[in-house]
Amino acid sequence: MLTLPNAPEFSSNGTSVDESSSSNELAGFVNPMSTNYDISLPTRRDMTILPGETSHPLSSHGKVVLGFKESMSIFSILGWSTSAGYSHLVDGSPNYGTDKAAFGERLGATALRNVSESIFSVSLFAPLLHEDPRYFELGPEHNVAKRVVYAASRSLITRTDGGHSSVNFSLLAGNLLGSALTNAYYPERNRGFGQTMETFGTSVGGSAFGYVVTEFLNQALVAAHLKKPE
Repeated sequence: MLTLPNAPEFSSNGTSVDESSSSNELAGFVNPMSTNYDISLPTRRDMTILPGETSHPLSSHGKVVLGFKESMSIFSILGWSTSAGYSHLVDGSPNYGTDKAAFGERLGATALRNVSESIFSVSLFAPLLHEDPRYFELGPEHNVAKRVVYAASRSLITRTDGGHSSVNFSLLAGNLLGSALTNAYYPERNRGFGQTMETFGTSVGGSAFGYVVTEFLNQALVAAHLKKPE
């Protein structure tokens, strides 16, 4: 039986969240009260802790900000476009048809679902349930099979603010609530309990796939000379 590896360790060296927030927790976050902040789009890096990297627990405020940043990251936008494109190609849910207007509707609906799920999971439920929404990369020191299983399992398993493993209630609850919300804007044939649960399953599967991509993304970018090793 394949045993899931432990996630990379997380530092709780006594430094308070308030003391470390400016250099760790909120690094790169936009301060809405500032007049000279960076308005560039956020990156996937905000949600990823690399192997051996020191991390500090996120405050509730940090999670709220992170959820909104993550919902509009380049990685998320690419995810919406890919999902909408595939759904359009196979005429899958949400069933708007296959003409040009239908693709625009699909893209908008997919974006709305993904943004709502991200905000519900990271900004709402993670603070309430005291869970850490970030992804802790396992790294190339482990074999590919372990990394894939570990990454995919993060859609079901996460860590608490104290660093303990836990069921990923925040992601599951956020995806379920976001899926339920599609009943307000999906076509009639894609509404109802059965369709909502199908959407929920697709969302959880999409989260698992996203974590697998994240696990190998940094290594792939370095190998392609698109970024420097960290």
